[in-house]
Amino acid sequence: AIEQILSLCCQEGEEWGLQSRTCSSFNKSLELVPAGLHGLCLSTIEICCSKQHKIYQCTAGQIAARQGLSCSLKGDHSGSEFYTDCCEACKIGLVVGSSANKCSVEPFAFGSPWDEIYDACCNDIKKEGEIILLSGNDERECLFARVFFFSHTFASLLLRLRHLLCEQFPSICSQVCENVEGGSYVCKCHPGYELLDDRKTCALSKASFCDAGFKHNKRTDKCEDVNECETGEATCNPDSQVCRNTRGSFLCVDVVLPDIACDPGYTPKNGKCEGKKKVETCTPGFRRHNDQCVDIDECAADRNACDSNQVCTNEIGGFRCDCKIGFNLDTVTNACVDINECQVNAHECLETQRCDNTIGSYTCIRLQSCGTGYTLNAETGHCDDDDECALGRHNCRPPFECFNTKGSFRCRQLSRYHTLTSTSTSTTTSTTTVRPSYNPAGYGHYPASRYSSYQPQLPPCGIGFERNSAGACVDIDECARGASCHRHQQCINTNGSYRCRDLLTCPVGYRVNDDITECLDIDECATGEALCGPDQTCKNKKGGYVCVCPPGHMIGRNKRCEDIDECAMHGSKVCQQNSNCVNTIGSYRCDCKEGFKNGPNEMICTDVDECKEIPGLCHQRCLNYWGSYRCGCHPGYRISYNNRTCDDVDECEEYKSANLCVGICENTPGSYSCRCPHGYKLGADGRSCIDIDECETGDVCRGRQDICTNIGGSYRCTTIDCPYGYKHDPDRRNRCERSNKYCNTGDMECLRRPHSYSYNFLTIVSNILIPPEGRGLFTLTGPSHFQMIDFDLKLVSVDAAPHVKPVDIHYFGLEKRTNDAQLNLKKSIEGPQDIELELSMSVFHNGELYGTNVAKLFLMISAYEY
Repeated sequence: AIEQILSLCCQEGEEWGLQSRTCSSFNKSLELVPAGLHGLCLSTIEICCSKQHKIYQCTAGQIAARQGLSCSLKGDHSGSEFYTDCCEACKIGLVVGSSANKCSVEPFAFGSPWDEIYDACCNDIKKEGEIILLSGNDERECLFARVFFFSHTFASLLLRLRHLLCEQFPSICSQVCENVEGGSYVCKCHPGYELLDDRKTCALSKASFCDAGFKHNKRTDKCEDVNECETGEATCNPDSQVCRNTRGSFLCVDVVLPDIACDPGYTPKNGKCEGKKKVETCTPGFRRHNDQCVDIDECAADRNACDSNQVCTNEIGGFRCDCKIGFNLDTVTNACVDINECQVNAHECLETQRCDNTIGSYTCIRLQSCGTGYTLNAETGHCDDDDECALGRHNCRPPFECFNTKGSFRCRQLSRYHTLTSTSTSTTTSTTTVRPSYNPAGYGHYPASRYSSYQPQLPPCGIGFERNSAGACVDIDECARGASCHRHQQCINTNGSYRCRDLLTCPVGYRVNDDITECLDIDECATGEALCGPDQTCKNKKGGYVCVCPPGHMIGRNKRCEDIDECAMHGSKVCQQNSNCVNTIGSYRCDCKEGFKNGPNEMICTDVDECKEIPGLCHQRCLNYWGSYRCGCHPGYRISYNNRTCDDVDECEEYKSANLCVGICENTPGSYSCRCPHGYKLGADGRSCIDIDECETGDVCRGRQDICTNIGGSYRCTTIDCPYGYKHDPDRRNRCERSNKYCNTGDMECLRRPHSYSYNFLTIVSNILIPPEGRGLFTLTGPSHFQMIDFDLKLVSVDAAPHVKPVDIHYFGLEKRTNDAQLNLKKSIEGPQDIELELSMSVFHNGELYGTNVAKLFLMISAYEY
């Protein structure tokens, strides 16, 4: 049936469309198709091949739109216009869907297939986070194919797209999406943002609040200076400049090339001294000296360049302030504050010592007593020897003097006395001394009782000591005598003094409550201890306070409030992409870009719907999208150079290579129509031309011996007149047989006369495609019981139109076999032209001619290629 043949031809066209870029290059053999239907089959092949190319190019166009690629296809590709149309329709759908607008194209429409592509891409981008993974037998694969209007012939292409999830679902991540092998993906964030727990959404990270030139340290949760010279972010000229890092920035310092010393007034350039122009001005951080710019040592010039808790370090063209050891930078107040080493466990005190914080450092206090004869030194933490002699704690009596030793003392005899008695066994040495006897004149001795004992005046005891009944200096127990410690403190007596130890020790910024049960925060803002400026608000916090600037301000280096340039600090993060950020005192504003306007919230810009607000803006269709609009045209029209009016598309001329019509293409406003030449009728598809077989429609050839031959677009009536000595074969209208069927033995003249003539009529379309092996036209078969049969081909005549190249014998080939021969067409023939060939067959028996037959072939080449 004709339907089966056309289905077979269409299948051939679809397969060819998958293999070749052009449908016109089809060169396969049509062995299974009857010769009379070759033209119709080739037309069907071209239609199905073109359809396949359109589906493929439309699919490729959608993929390009989702990947953000151009909608212009370079090179010659069949169906490339569908690539552009589907790509543009998909891009419009993506824009509309991403702007939270409805995807409906009512009340206007683009037409088919644009409406379907637009709707698919628009609705797809609304399904944020919805992933459809493709597997071999998953039902969702079919759903995926339906959504994107992919043909079943592109199943292999769909499976390859499983590795491009980010391109197919651009809203799957809030910022950056990266494909991962195995059909998955991973979401990442732009600098200054961090990924939330849902692993999709990005939020402003703490690092984004660091000033320019600083980066966030996650371990310390602080902003640290970025050394642009080391990270490569500096833009200095490596040939003539040296990078010097500064706090929050960097400097590019010009350097003189090696071995180049120029006189004053000359400037080194590329290793040479050029010019004689005096230096008039210097860049900040440098000063003029002897017509040269030299670095200013800001640390030496201004001792107050940094505050008392900072160390000033000079750098080329600037300086930096670093916190001293024991201090850390407070990012809120931008000041160096003391580090409580005891609280953060950053001290090196022993287990036998207590850590006490000090400004910029800490001290280790010994917890154990030093023992008799020693006193704890609070500054060094060591036990210092007590000098009992100096402190008056000894019990030496004249003529002995006190001599200090480590942890004790000794009573040593004065040099002008001699000892009469030795020390006793007690710890206190007791001696008795007398003045030496003196008798210059030989007088008798005076009795000893005439001299009294020597009693010198004792020195006063040190502070915190008093003499006991024995005259020794002993420690005063101030705690027992009611020393003045607070009620939440415990009095501890020490040698020569006492100290008050808190029963409850509170950290800095806290005080003990009246019941001595807990530490209460000190409200420095209420007590007046806070040191905030007049334009700042004091805000108490646990253990301290902060000075808060008005909204839109921050504390600068001089501890005053300075306006925050939100635009410079955060860039595009404060305003949407459809607006420009403008800094104001204490705030900022977002100025809408062209195509947008401020809504109720001045920080948010809404789209201007130009299509509604400007009547008659577009000639045919107006499509509003985010930030602008676009004029569109009805199918069959193209937007003009002014992007507003529509010009008719001459489809017949522009798509000539696409063969819109098999016959004649006629352009119409907004479309085109196909018509066929005389002798053809328009097919059901509106573009194919089907030949009218006049031979079957009526009695067109009326002669008794006429043969009607249908030709593309026409027909031919041929009268068969048998040669002299021949008569018409009553069984075959196209055959003449010899009147005398038999010849006498040896009558060569009779044997050479053909036994019969057959008249064969073949019609071929112009420029028919010829496969490499040739196209078979006619086969002449002889009897199989003869040993030898010879065949011969002759070109009898050619009648070609004036503008058509006539054929020659080389257009044909004769393939001989044992008892038959096939006539093959080796080259494509241009029509119209008529060709007469003669194929003769000679039969031999026992080496002698047995008889001949002649087949006359009349080839009629039509004027059309269909």
